Order: sequence, then structure tokens, then C-alpha cells
Amino acid sequence: MSKYKVWECKIIVPEGYELPNGFDYPPRDAAIKTIEDAGISVLGCLSGWGGKLTDEERSAIDDDVPIYHEN
Repeated sequence: MSKYKVWECKIIVPEGYELPNGFDYPPRDAAIKTIEDAGISVLGCLSGWGGKLTDEERSAIDDDVPIYHEN
């Protein structure tokens, strides 16, 4: 058993958009705050615009299949 739990979140946007430096700070900060508000310590948060999709994720995006959860 691992001594850590890791939550992974991939945000996918269309190609061609110019994303300013630090653009990922607000959603990253919101995720940390939400987890800490639940009384859970956040040991680290890594993010950046260089992630990769699995073949299944890429296929869903290419087929216009929603792969997110709406509240």
C-alpha cells in the first residue's frame, strides 16, 4: 500500500490558444483550498501545460464524448 493518495486532473483546451504564464494558478489554488477545507493536508501540487492523454482519453475527445463531470 502506498503512503500517499494522488488525485490527477487533466484540463484539456483546444490547440492554438495562447495561455499566459501562471494561467494554471487559479484552478490549482482552488483545488488545494477545497481539499484543505475538507480537513485534508495537501503535501504538494504539481501542474503544467505539458500533460499527455491516454489513447482512451484522446479517442473520447476526438469523438466529442464528454469526459468531465457536471455538477
